[in-house]
Amino acid sequence: MAGTALLSSWRDTRLGQRLFCTALAMLLVLSEVFSSNIQATLPAFSHLCRVLLTGGAAALLLFKCVFLTRYDNRAQYAILAVALGYSGFAAAYGKDVWFFLIVLLGAAAKGVDLRAALKVYLITAAVGVAAVQLLHGFTGLVAFNWNARNWDYGYGHYNGYGARLLGVFMAWAWLRWDRMRWFDWAGLAALGAYTLLGPGCRGAGLAMFLLLALFAAQRLLPAVFTSKAWLAFVVALYPLLTAASLLTGYLFDPNVPERTPLLARVNSLLSGRFEVWHHVFWATPYTHPEEDGIAAWYHGDMPSTFSWLGGMYTDGDVHHAIDNMYLALVMNKGVIGAVVVGCVAVFLLWRLCRGRHVCEVLCLTAMLFYFLMENKPFLLSADPFVLLLPCALLTPRGAPLPVLCPTPPPAPPKKPKPKPKQAEALV
Repeated sequence: MAGTALLSSWRDTRLGQRLFCTALAMLLVLSEVFSSNIQATLPAFSHLCRVLLTGGAAALLLFKCVFLTRYDNRAQYAILAVALGYSGFAAAYGKDVWFFLIVLLGAAAKGVDLRAALKVYLITAAVGVAAVQLLHGFTGLVAFNWNARNWDYGYGHYNGYGARLLGVFMAWAWLRWDRMRWFDWAGLAALGAYTLLGPGCRGAGLAMFLLLALFAAQRLLPAVFTSKAWLAFVVALYPLLTAASLLTGYLFDPNVPERTPLLARVNSLLSGRFEVWHHVFWATPYTHPEEDGIAAWYHGDMPSTFSWLGGMYTDGDVHHAIDNMYLALVMNKGVIGAVVVGCVAVFLLWRLCRGRHVCEVLCLTAMLFYFLMENKPFLLSADPFVLLLPCALLTPRGAPLPVLCPTPPPAPPKKPKPKPKQAEALV
C-alpha cells in the first residue's frame, strides 16, 4: 500500500495537479467575487454560482484525494478520514463551511507542485480582488457601503478587503522570497502602505510590514533565524499568543481603563480590540454605542463562550463578532476544536523549524500576529499557507517536507584553532 494511489501513472499525476489548481481557482473566485456585495445586487445568480463553485471544487478535491494522491502508508488514509470527518462535523456544527473546504484543500495539496499552485493562487486572488473594484467603478454591480469608519470596498467590512489584500501580499512574498529584487520590495511595501492608509486595515497592514521587516532582518543576520533560541520562540508562539489573548481580554476593563494604563494605550492603537475581547469573549455585559444610525443598546444577555464543541457564530454578528482568531476558535469550534487546531499549527511550526525552512517560518510568524487582530484563519483568500497542511499531517517521518523555498546552506564548521608551537627546549 505504501507509495500507491488508485490511479498512479504519470498522466494521472498531471491530472491531479490540474484538478487541484482548478479547484483552488474556483474557491478563490468564490471567496473573492461571490462573497462580495454582488450578492445583494444579483442574489439569484450569486447563489447559483456559490453553490456550483463550492460543490464543484469539493468534488474535484475529493476525487483528487481518493484517486490521484499517493499515500505513503495506511496511517495516512486514517489521518485523511479523521481530518475530513472532524472538519465536516465542526463546519456543520459551527456553520463554517470554509473550515471543511480548507482542510479538504490542504489534504488534496499532497503531491502537487506547490510553486505552480501558488502561481494560480496569486493570479486568481489578484484578478479577483481587482475585478470587484472594477465592477464597482464601471458597472455598479458591487456597491460600497459605509461601515463604522470607512467604506467596505465591496466586502461588507474594510477588514474583509484587507484580508484579501493580505492574501495577495503573502502569496507574492512567499513565491519570490529566494529571488526578490528591488521591484518586489517596492511593490510589497506599496501594497502594505495602501492597505494601512487606504482602507485603514491595521491588522493586515501591520502583518505585511512585519513580514518585510523579518525578511530584511533575515538577510542581514541569517544566523539568528536558524538559531535554537529563535526556533524555540516560533514553536512557542501560538500558545503564547493564545495566553496573551486570554489574559489581556480578562485584565483590561474599558470601564476603568486607568487601572491598566499600558493596556489602555495599546487598545487605542489597535482600534479597541482589547475591549471587544473583554466584552465578547469574557461575556461582560455592556452598552453598545450608537453606530451607523442604530441607537445604543444595553447588551446584558451575553452567553458563555466556553463549551466543548462551540457553535457560536463569530464573524459578522455584531453581538458575538470578535477580532481575534485564538479566542474565536474557542467560541466557534469549542475547546476541543481550539486544541486540535492549535496542536496541528504547533506541530507544523515544529516540523518547519526542524527542517530549517526559514521562509515558511517567517511567513507563518507574521500570520500568527495577524490572527491576533483578525478572525480569518479559514478564509482562503487571506491565507495561502493552508497549502502547507501536508507538512503536518501527510508527510512521513524522515521524508523531506513539501515546501516551496530552499533551506539556507548550513554554516561552515569552525576551524579548530592551531595549537601554539612549543619552544624547543634549550640543551
